[in-house]
Amino acid sequence: MTSTGTTRPGAATAVTTVALGVDMFLYGSLVPLLPGLPAVAGSPAAAGLLFAGYAVAMVVATPLVGRWVDRSGARSPMLAGLVGLAVATVLFAAAADVPGTAGLVVLVLARAAQGVAAATSWTAGLALIAATHTPERRGTVMGLALSATGAGVLLGPAVSGFLAEAMGPRAPFLLVAALAAIDAVARVIWIRRTAPADAPTSLRVMARGPQAGLLIGLTALGAASIAFIEPILPLQLATLGLGSGAIGVVFGAAVLLGAVAAPLAGMLTARLGAARLAALGTLVAALGLALAGRSVVPLAIAGVVLVGVGAQLVLAPTLVLIGTLAEHIQPPAYGTAYALYNLAFTGGLALAPLAAAGAASAAGVPAATVGAAVLAAVVGVVLVVRGRGGRPGRQQGGPPDV
Repeated sequence: MTSTGTTRPGAATAVTTVALGVDMFLYGSLVPLLPGLPAVAGSPAAAGLLFAGYAVAMVVATPLVGRWVDRSGARSPMLAGLVGLAVATVLFAAAADVPGTAGLVVLVLARAAQGVAAATSWTAGLALIAATHTPERRGTVMGLALSATGAGVLLGPAVSGFLAEAMGPRAPFLLVAALAAIDAVARVIWIRRTAPADAPTSLRVMARGPQAGLLIGLTALGAASIAFIEPILPLQLATLGLGSGAIGVVFGAAVLLGAVAAPLAGMLTARLGAARLAALGTLVAALGLALAGRSVVPLAIAGVVLVGVGAQLVLAPTLVLIGTLAEHIQPPAYGTAYALYNLAFTGGLALAPLAAAGAASAAGVPAATVGAAVLAAVVGVVLVVRGRGGRPGRQQGGPPDV
């Protein structure tokens, strides 16, 4: 991306951190509200549809955003994403207490609008970080960005659960509106305009780059580990006697520890290799899945926490290596590379809730989580056997202007 004004590295980090944090706050706010939403009515299938709707919309929007970022820079896509965030917030607030099919349709539309907004935040924001930081710094900064998403998901369930109990189901989304206003100010002030670039690289070309298959697989697995438990574990914990506030705290604790693990994982990627670190993450997530569906409250809580930590150990290395993948093309195609990352991530988000809902409906939550644990463990073992590489490449020269 050829620039007419350089976005400073600190500003790129700050605006992306705010954008991802707000997006994931809204995403996580839905988790503790699920059992009490009249449109969901305790149905795993309805809950899975809501989580999948976010991911499907993000998959559709992401390739377009990636090409947009590589052609015009990060500013315009991120400003456009504010519209999707505003629409999502309004629709959530309007349908929070609407029962039946009408309520479910509006909630799905809200999740779709949120997915479009997330496509802009993730693709443009991560590309902005990669373009303004040297490869040596990306591990730490990308880990910080993941910590911001962790903070959003941590505060989202915890705050929204208590607000809903104290002030009603619309209260969490009024708070989101205020956070979105702060997000808007950050995007307008800190992101500089860029000059139009040449024709962007296609996703097909990017997907043939070095280690692209491994990166796609790891990213999808990390996202799926989180998304599998989100539609079914709140309902399971509710049957064990936990209220909305307590469920929010459980998921918040998982994200908190994951947020602590993310920057450490980013720094360790260069030393251990992405495949080895991601393999460790899959094994941790597998243990968590095996415990999460148990009918004993402490074991279920421990399982949710381990899934959150394991998923971050998988995702942090891939964020670093996707930037290196972008640089095998000159000029670096960061927008397309992080669009590929988002497609893999949202693919996991889209499929895992549907698989979880189907498995839980057919065999029950304990059997569903054990099956997912076995699958994650098998993938982890394969990565251990094959994980001899995965170290980020070193590029010469500084980052391009954005």
